[in-house]
Amino acid sequence: IALTGSTLANAQRTFVDNGGSTSYNLAAGDSLIIRTGVYQGWIGQFDNGAKITVAAGASFQPSGINNPRGALKNLGTVRFNGWIGTNGGFSVENYGNMTFTQGMALNEGPQSWVNYFGATLRFESTFTINASTVVNRGTLTTGGDMTLNSGATFTNNNRATITGTLSVNGSTFNNAGKFKANGAAFNSGAVLNNSCGLAIDGPITNSSNLYNNGLFWSTTARGNSNSKISNWGTLTNSSTGVVKSVDFVNSGTMAGTGNWYFTGVTENSRTVGVNGGGTYKLNIFDATRTSTSRIFDIQNGNIYSSAKWTALAPPDTTGTQSTCATEARSTVLPVKWDFFTVSLTENTPVLAWASEQTPGTVFSIQRSYDAANFTTIATINSIEGVKNYKFEDKQVNTNNRSVYYRIRAVETTGEISVSDTRSLNFANKTVVNVQAAPNPFTSQLNITYNSTVREKISIRIVSMNGAVMSNKTINVTTGNNTIAVTEAASLTKGMYLVQLISENTVIASERIVKQ
Repeated sequence: IALTGSTLANAQRTFVDNGGSTSYNLAAGDSLIIRTGVYQGWIGQFDNGAKITVAAGASFQPSGINNPRGALKNLGTVRFNGWIGTNGGFSVENYGNMTFTQGMALNEGPQSWVNYFGATLRFESTFTINASTVVNRGTLTTGGDMTLNSGATFTNNNRATITGTLSVNGSTFNNAGKFKANGAAFNSGAVLNNSCGLAIDGPITNSSNLYNNGLFWSTTARGNSNSKISNWGTLTNSSTGVVKSVDFVNSGTMAGTGNWYFTGVTENSRTVGVNGGGTYKLNIFDATRTSTSRIFDIQNGNIYSSAKWTALAPPDTTGTQSTCATEARSTVLPVKWDFFTVSLTENTPVLAWASEQTPGTVFSIQRSYDAANFTTIATINSIEGVKNYKFEDKQVNTNNRSVYYRIRAVETTGEISVSDTRSLNFANKTVVNVQAAPNPFTSQLNITYNSTVREKISIRIVSMNGAVMSNKTINVTTGNNTIAVTEAASLTKGMYLVQLISENTVIASERIVKQ
């Protein structure tokens, strides 16, 4: 359902969408707000200067988006089900959950992406950045390779896990969080600034400039049999830096200070340290060196006096360094819900809950008449030391048979926690019972309910996070009706709500379990 909220004199338009498949062409200055529900339409135009906002609790799942150059702000859920490439001017502010099911490329710059603390940015295939800036303060994952090309800057301040290989080509990679990948190549023109934990499962190659203030580690922790760092560029370690690997080959320059810890075959053919040293000292440990007169197993090139073989203990690879970003060092304790109840007093819903949360947490009371589309109706600021809260919904529409409530808690860190959903029926409405059998079920599901009239109803299956999984419309007769819901066979295992809808109102619902 699409509503045009306003139209200004300069033709700037604001659209409000409550879920559906309406197509939009958004020119500069236009704004589209996905307020509730699941949007699955086509965005035929998304110019630089246009904006799409996805509200908390809403879902943006477009069938496609043409030449995206506008600004996308997400507080709910965004999902792109096909390959997508974004163009110059496009920007992302993600406070919720974003998923790209196929390949994703920032085709050209400039683009600006920020994944905020508490948010999740998930690329189920490859992720390529060209001439753009991406900042991760939350959680970022890929199911394939991650590639940074000329002019790109990627900054990780929290958690990033790359299933494939990291390739940095003529671009800048800043890591102040916990970053993992399967193999990494820092090619010509690349710059790496690492101040936290960079754990690469498998080989690391460097042909450029690397600056390490944290843990720079080639590991076999995730199954790769080849732990090796090959340096053809300049690898500079600070006093807080640790370089760790099984094998190590230096065909470039080892500079700076800090600790260098190796347990396999080491080889040098170029430059290590500086002459004289002064306050600079490279503490190099090779557990298998073949001679006490050498630092490396195979030693050629220039080994200057600032480089010393030093007996080192194995580095700590599980802790969080003091040089990590605040987001990576933050420990977020989620809201603990003790109880949440909804009761009816003089036909007014009364919500009561008890919870434990950090100071500054804000509660949003959300209401729905169909258990799928929730709207925030009030906010309550938590009070330090207070666990019990209460809210009366005096604006509820009692003409509906049922109403649903949930509480959304947002902490100062951006962490979000949502309570269970509670429902109640109004006393002046006839309660319609629905039976689902078998329950739990493995394939087909049968719905049985008794109707007082001949009518057209819809049977809808909704996931516990509000996504509509199936929806079918049928005609029923007076009396007992049994309807086979064959669509239920395609559901994945889990818990769902089956709803009967008449005249756009949920008249009955039951929780079902797919095994």
